[in-house]
Amino acid sequence: MKYAFIMNSGTLAPETYSTLYEDRNNQYYFAAVHGMEMTRQLAKKLADDGYDFIDLCGDFDKEKAEDIKKAADGKIQVNFAKYSEEETAKFNALPAIDRYGIIVQGFDMKGDPVWLTLESDEYNTWIVIVPDEEAASREAKKMTEHGIHFIELCGYFTAPKAEKILEAIEHKVPIGYCGA
Repeated sequence: MKYAFIMNSGTLAPETYSTLYEDRNNQYYFAAVHGMEMTRQLAKKLADDGYDFIDLCGDFDKEKAEDIKKAADGKIQVNFAKYSEEETAKFNALPAIDRYGIIVQGFDMKGDPVWLTLESDEYNTWIVIVPDEEAASREAKKMTEHGIHFIELCGYFTAPKAEKILEAIEHKVPIGYCGA
């Protein structure tokens, strides 16, 4: 499987703010963009490169996700991070959003979680690829202990699965999820 997570930023671009992790059968690509045109171009490139899924950060909505899917000629599934009303209120009350966490359920992953980081003057992102939901809860707790301001979960995580992680972290930071 080939998976990508795209973050919208004020100034960052995939050439300077991205990382790729590969295991024996899968690729996980994380990148920042600034604006819809750059997002469309990246989605088209990812689709042409055989990516199966794109998850978008919470700065995107259903309409933008559809636009991006269309730009990729409909060849790729596109999800976007959603927040409950309560989590949206917590997010909007944050004094800063420059410490960002992403949790991705690994495809057929076994073993220990894999941590990746991206750093810039605009914001820093901590990414963890986990083998299961239990690990997702444990790693989310680690993220909160290290001062992450908010967490977004890949398309594997639905609202009920996100709620379990919120309970595990005692609702300390807002969590968005890309699942249905």
